[in-house]
Amino acid sequence: MFEYEPVVMTPPSIPGAEYVGAETCAECHEAESRYFNLTDHASVSINITDEEAEAGQAEACEACHGPGSLHLEDVYDKSNIIRADAETACFTCHLDVKGKFMLQHHHPVPEGRMFCTDCHDMHGSDVRATGGKMLLGAGMLGRDEKCFKCHKEQRGPFVFEHEAMREGCAVCHTPHGSINDKLLVAGPTITCIRCHIDDKHGVVHHNRDCISCHTDVHGSNIEHSLTAY
Repeated sequence: MFEYEPVVMTPPSIPGAEYVGAETCAECHEAESRYFNLTDHASVSINITDEEAEAGQAEACEACHGPGSLHLEDVYDKSNIIRADAETACFTCHLDVKGKFMLQHHHPVPEGRMFCTDCHDMHGSDVRATGGKMLLGAGMLGRDEKCFKCHKEQRGPFVFEHEAMREGCAVCHTPHGSINDKLLVAGPTITCIRCHIDDKHGVVHHNRDCISCHTDVHGSNIEHSLTAY
């Protein structure tokens, strides 16, 4: 049923527990497993040592949540299963993302004020709409709908749009961490002139950034000449 791709990582462990397989998990967790097979997570298999081989293989659900036999015996004891927090689950494989959260500007995941699951659906309930891309929920602007859950003031609609908004938040912002303020993909001026290189103000003057004048970068409900140009 599953085709696994080996990953050389140390799998999460629960003392005394054995692996039961994703099909067993699906018997109770129907909603989580419905589209899970369509996601990249479904193909994850973590290598285990010879000593652990008798317990089975860390595949799919158990690659993140650990072996599930004790959880089956007592589903109400949360210590019998590994919860999907960043350190014990996500960052085991996504080391590149963990590194981005170490940058100066980042979403407060390391501080515990946000979780990977605030933006990502690891089980793929919206996979039909997004094609499984980054396991993000779908909505008005696809993955940007997750951004607008918190950044409501940037959502609009605006009478005067910034056309970059049609392409998505990630045109200007990086989601995990950045060396630039406001999680910009580059400095304020460089971010702007990547698209506006031919505009008459393509060169910043008087030691100002573009946003020194063009403050309503997401959109505005007043005529642009009233917002500094």
